[in-house]
Amino acid sequence: MANVVLVHGLWVDGSSWRLVTEGLQEGGHNVTAVQLPHSSLTDDVAEVRRVLARQEGPTILVGHCYGGAVISGAAYGSGHVTGLVYVAAAAPAEGETALEAMGRFSPGWLHAALADAEDPLTLPRERFREVLAADVPDYEARVMAASQKPVAEACLTEMSGPVAWHKLPSWYVLCTQDRLVTAETQTWMTDRLGANLITVDASHAVAVSQPALVTEAIEGAARKLA
Repeated sequence: MANVVLVHGLWVDGSSWRLVTEGLQEGGHNVTAVQLPHSSLTDDVAEVRRVLARQEGPTILVGHCYGGAVISGAAYGSGHVTGLVYVAAAAPAEGETALEAMGRFSPGWLHAALADAEDPLTLPRERFREVLAADVPDYEARVMAASQKPVAEACLTEMSGPVAWHKLPSWYVLCTQDRLVTAETQTWMTDRLGANLITVDASHAVAVSQPALVTEAIEGAARKLA
């Protein structure tokens, strides 16, 4: 049994972890799914730190997508966090941005979207499933697109402060069919983190399309850290 704090990524909110949350709760874990303001990286890190301050005992911090940048900063200096789990996630170093980490080998789509879109950024509904959720049923992807959470440009372009992954054990769930953060980029981040690798044949929205595998990865980290 562990405390698990789940941090969502771009264009979704804490409900994107619903099925993973259910699986972890069935395993007896104490789970909190954070609701990020998505107003800046600083604000999002602060929100996660507020959640961490309310945890009693050791905590595993899990980040998806841009949420990886958030957990890297939020865990720094925290006495609660014992391990980090990155799910198709950005893991910038200090002084890097989430955008740089996520687009390391394939900057095209995300950089173009930032250049062309108004701030805050939303993902065009007609491209939502293609970019984010290719293995999610079409009806479910349409609901996700309709309820997406806008993201301030500062979330992606603000430089990261000190990060915790230099000192904490980490795991990385690599999604081979990801069209937002390519498998090549995820492999590079896994190597830089020195993370334990879990490879999944899934899109970026793996917590929705294959929640059991994500749950299993988090529970595996919990067992190692117990």
